[in-house]
Parts: sequence; structure tokens; C-alpha cells
Amino acid sequence: MGTVAHFPAHHHKEAITPLVVSEAKAAAMVGLAPRTLQSKRLDGSGPVFVQLTKRRIGYSVQALREWVANRSVSSTADATTRFGGVA
Repeated sequence: MGTVAHFPAHHHKEAITPLVVSEAKAAAMVGLAPRTLQSKRLDGSGPVFVQLTKRRIGYSVQALREWVANRSVSSTADATTRFGGVA
């Protein structure tokens, strides 16, 4: 009788932390609608993005974290001063 090689069974997928997420996922991560994130990308006020292909963009997780950190304020007065308008 021949022997059968047994390979270890992988009962769970290896968790892979993405470097880049889709526009929809990025919007959800920062609490904005995808259209709002698109508008911010067009006017330059949003997080930096990655041009993955000619027609597809994404956002690095690190860029999203930095963008949120840079927009963090401790008071409405601080928000009004930094970002203009009414907070």
C-alpha cells in the first residue's frame, strides 16, 4: 500500500492587513459618504490617495489615519480657526 502525503489543514485564513483599501471602505472607515470623500479628493481637502489603475483609486490605511489625526481638534473654536466656517 502506498502512503499518502498529508499536508497541514488550514482551518482559518491567515489574516492579511491591507495596505490600501477601496474608496467605499475608506469612506466607511472615516465616517463619510463615498460621494463626500470623492468631493474632498477633487478639491484637495481629503486624504492622499493611491492611483491603482487608470480608473481605480484607493487609500492607504496609514494615510487615512494621518488625515484623521491631522483633523482632530479639542474644541469647536479650534475647529473653526483651523478649518473655517461654523463648527
